[in-house]
Amino acid sequence: MEVNDYYWRSRQITDQLAPKISPNHRPFVLAAAGAGAWDLAITELVGALSEEDVVITTAEKDALRELIEYLEKPLTYLEQIRTSD
Repeated sequence: MEVNDYYWRSRQITDQLAPKISPNHRPFVLAAAGAGAWDLAITELVGALSEEDVVITTAEKDALRELIEYLEKPLTYLEQIRTSD
């Protein structure tokens, strides 16, 4: 994945999933995204989705997996996220 593709996909998935997480995590995710700190935004988003047991689609989870793998972060929290399909 090219860096520009990473930025674009990060923005897209953050815009799509941030509304699903609680106000406990959402301000941090949006602030990090707004500052272009995608590594922080994506890892916090994944952690929040896992911690809050938010159900997402398989496509959304696959998109997050690509971003987490790009960041070379562990998949532990991502694997705990449930999917609806």
